[in-house]
Amino acid sequence: MGAKSSEEQDTILQLVMNGLSNNLKPLSLLGAGFALGILVKTLFRGEDDPIIPSPRETQLPYLSPSEKAKLPYPPDALPGARDIPSPYGSLRVYEWGPEHGRRVLMVHGISTPSIALAAIAHGLVRGGCRVLLFDLPGRGYSSTPSPTVHSQTSEFFIATIFFVLASSSLSWTGPNSFSILGYSLGGGIAVNFASCFPNLISSVILLAPSGLIRLYHFGWQSKFLYSSSLLPDWAVEQLVNWKLSNNSRPDRGQSGTAFEDELPLTEQCGDELACGPKFDIPMALKWQVQRHKGFVKSNISSLRHAPISGQHDQWIRMTNALSNRDTKDDQQTTTSHASRGATVLIMCGENDPVIMAKELETDSKKLLGGTENLLFVITPGAGHDFPITHSKEVVDTITKFWEHQSHQV
Repeated sequence: MGAKSSEEQDTILQLVMNGLSNNLKPLSLLGAGFALGILVKTLFRGEDDPIIPSPRETQLPYLSPSEKAKLPYPPDALPGARDIPSPYGSLRVYEWGPEHGRRVLMVHGISTPSIALAAIAHGLVRGGCRVLLFDLPGRGYSSTPSPTVHSQTSEFFIATIFFVLASSSLSWTGPNSFSILGYSLGGGIAVNFASCFPNLISSVILLAPSGLIRLYHFGWQSKFLYSSSLLPDWAVEQLVNWKLSNNSRPDRGQSGTAFEDELPLTEQCGDELACGPKFDIPMALKWQVQRHKGFVKSNISSLRHAPISGQHDQWIRMTNALSNRDTKDDQQTTTSHASRGATVLIMCGENDPVIMAKELETDSKKLLGGTENLLFVITPGAGHDFPITHSKEVVDTITKFWEHQSHQV
């Protein structure tokens, strides 16, 4: 049987939306969703395109230079832009800074593209670093490989990172080649990358990282939408799209609403650090919802498969991998591992409603072996968006962290 008409789909979706907005009891909604899922799965058939193009292909060719400049995420938002081909489609990459400076790979969060880390990147470049940023698949100007074919798992993101590294004219491989900095979901990705390839990493910097979020922080609506197979994917996509499109600033405070918690309360990139052409991070989220056909699909796939919670084994693996690497290095030098200082820096906002600072501090110190391997810093008065709103403090803390490492070696 063919696909359901858009009118029928709208009717079904409106029933579910009304249930969500009226806060029906979870059990009642679950039962309705079960019946609805069976009905729709029987009647509906459809497949994603193998590669879903980004606004770079679907919007930019039809805009004048002045119209491009007015986008909340203009294509020249950051220096050193390039678009690279990959098995996952086109990937947007930015690279700039002194060629011989300390190299830093930066991985953004689940919803905001590279511009979320713009102020930190500019600050690090001012300090002599070479930075490499990219839009994760399905965000910003990067294409989306069909999530039905390529679930957005840790392995998926690690492969993406290697595509990005290989695109540089400079070498980003070899012993202690670069520091990896991850924000939110990017933090969870960074941990998984470092656990697999510790020899490439000189230090790990995690800003409100995912991976250790305790499950009770996920609300029942989020669990139903993102963890359940009762609703078909198209219905979940429409529900999430509807939710994001019909709220100027949705409610914050649950881990399942990380879409919005990455957004700053102000529209500027933070502090006095230069950020290049003006862009609007809150509006960039809406722009992605409206213009990037793979954005919602990608976020749903990430929430289902990416390293968001339950990653304790990977954190331990990262610690052991970095420690074993340092032990081998120590055998060739007169430096003892204990005198090297911490390899991992974690920063978290005091008032973060997604990544609870005290919980993360307790869990990370237990998994990473205490302060010998870890420096944990809480930013007073900050929320989940502190890499944007408190970027100067972040840059200063990173710089001091590196200086301490250098003095210990």
